[in-house]
Amino acid sequence: MNERDFKDILAEICAEEIAELNMFPPFKPSLRHRLTMKRIFALYEKKTHMATSNPPMVLIPQSKHLHLSKKLIILFAVIICAALLTGFMLVYFSKDFHGTVYNDNTQLFAINTENCPITIEYEYYLSNLPDGFEMVEHDSLSFYVYTLYENTSSGQVITFSQYTKEKFTPHYNTEHDNFEEIEFNGNNGVCLDFSDDEHFRSVVIWDNGDYILEIIGNLPKSRLIDLVESTKVLEN
Repeated sequence: MNERDFKDILAEICAEEIAELNMFPPFKPSLRHRLTMKRIFALYEKKTHMATSNPPMVLIPQSKHLHLSKKLIILFAVIICAALLTGFMLVYFSKDFHGTVYNDNTQLFAINTENCPITIEYEYYLSNLPDGFEMVEHDSLSFYVYTLYENTSSGQVITFSQYTKEKFTPHYNTEHDNFEEIEFNGNNGVCLDFSDDEHFRSVVIWDNGDYILEIIGNLPKSRLIDLVESTKVLEN
């Protein structure tokens, strides 16, 4: 088949298709159809005109003063969310300390660290030790002082520590015990009492304004508080 014959066949096919289209009568819309389409186009033009003449409304959020209770609710919600994101860790607060509560311990930090010494400028000591106790060890750094007292006959020991506030970040065993807030000589502190029916062991920590002081001993809590009240500045 040459090119001319192929063109003739295509022309014949197109002519047949055009003839079939001419067999259908021309479209004549009814009166009902014309009225319906007229209403549709009129409605479309009306909405288009309204959209162009009236700019879209922009909603501006109004700042409202939140009530104190609402602020507290938001604060607690933030704390809870933070705890969930950090592995269900809780936060501990007292008057002078805050801390992070883990599964078996709590890490404490001093709250008020402004205008406090960043080095140990003067040391404290326990001026009224129980009978039989003697100092057996003493170490000091620029930010920390440690003193160990021992009663060799009874096997009891007392440790007395002094921290600068910025360096105070110890962990305390709170797996089975919780901090108790205490007051003495106008000061506030926290205490852990691990004592049972046969043994005594307590910890007292307090902020004296410049430093954080800590006493640990296998003595009743009341006896450690007596030692707290006996702390004095060591004179050179």
